[in-house]
Amino acid sequence: MKRIFILLLLSSFFAAGQSQTESLPKPTGKYFVGVTYLSFVDHNRKELFDNNQEKTREITVKAWYPSDIISDFEPYLLNSESEFAIKYLQFPEMYRTLKTNSSRDVPVSSKESKYPILIFSHGWGEHYSQNSVLMEELASHGYIVFSISHHYECKFTSFPDGQFIYIDMNSQRLQKIMGEMANPEALELIQKFPSASNDEERLQVFVDMEKVLPTCLTESSKYWAEDISFFIDQLNGLNGENKFFKNKLNLNAIGVFGMSLGGLASNEASMLDKRVRACVSMDGGFHGLISKGEIKVPTMFLNSKRYLGYGNIFTNRSEMDCYSFTVRNSDHMNFSDYSIYPVPTAIPLLGSIEGGKVIEIMNIMVLNFFDKYLKEKHNIDLIRKAELFSEIEIATNIK
Repeated sequence: MKRIFILLLLSSFFAAGQSQTESLPKPTGKYFVGVTYLSFVDHNRKELFDNNQEKTREITVKAWYPSDIISDFEPYLLNSESEFAIKYLQFPEMYRTLKTNSSRDVPVSSKESKYPILIFSHGWGEHYSQNSVLMEELASHGYIVFSISHHYECKFTSFPDGQFIYIDMNSQRLQKIMGEMANPEALELIQKFPSASNDEERLQVFVDMEKVLPTCLTESSKYWAEDISFFIDQLNGLNGENKFFKNKLNLNAIGVFGMSLGGLASNEASMLDKRVRACVSMDGGFHGLISKGEIKVPTMFLNSKRYLGYGNIFTNRSEMDCYSFTVRNSDHMNFSDYSIYPVPTAIPLLGSIEGGKVIEIMNIMVLNFFDKYLKEKHNIDLIRKAELFSEIEIATNIK
């Protein structure tokens, strides 16, 4: 089992490094932060990772939200998650005791009648807590944030009743994805991104990546986008009867965001689901629908160093305001909590930039983007915000 999961980590390009801090940074907003767990069954879709496709699709969701109450802080990983991660995935022992700034199952704040909604998708092979620092920051500033666990393409997940599941290595679909990732051409193409010298060559790398990784980049991104839309379908019920969120959800202010494949899925959801009002993709690339159609909502791309010079590609296919902010000397996993809590594995995907700097950039840029387009704070100048960081290469298409 241990050997299998280490191979899984290597194939999915996880991060390497040494832990830089032992405490979750405190969020800067005026609210305390609450956290709770949810699960849903989509009776209209089959579970693609079930070899017999007899099971229906399920998702679990971790939610952070503004609260007026503070109590015992929730662990970063639940007990079953940390035990599994340390035993099989080589997570450091610190994850056994690491605490967040969030309190379990406290009431939503009464300071506002309703709060805008943000829906997050993790990276391929990651988990719904991978950006807890950013989730707490957003919740402390008055957002209800739901992080979807895309089952069987996540490390692990926990149901509210304590049930625990993880990636099924016997799944034929997973074996197909892993086979594509093991193709040496995939790594060669990743290494080609920074060497492409013009937009034609840059676009070609994206095209070639889709050919090498079609199951993940095309099929899974669509499957995850369907998870997002399915969850949006559940919001009316949550707003009507859930003991925490009843009458607290602003259903007219829904944003989606994600990291890596989660960013790509968020882009697709924003193009397919008219209920989405704004989108952020963190190092999600330019595959699938966004490479073929028009971006229809205000969108921000936060990119790593591999996409330096790609700004016009990201912004040129947009009908609405679009921003590309690329962080020099960052790498893929800097756009997650691994930037300051890295997991030791064999393939480094952390850049030379100080990890806390990328966390700062994410917190500021994502918060201000959603403040501008969901809370309608029109005076926010995102370009000026980005210019405060010498690390950021800027490209925009403002309508």
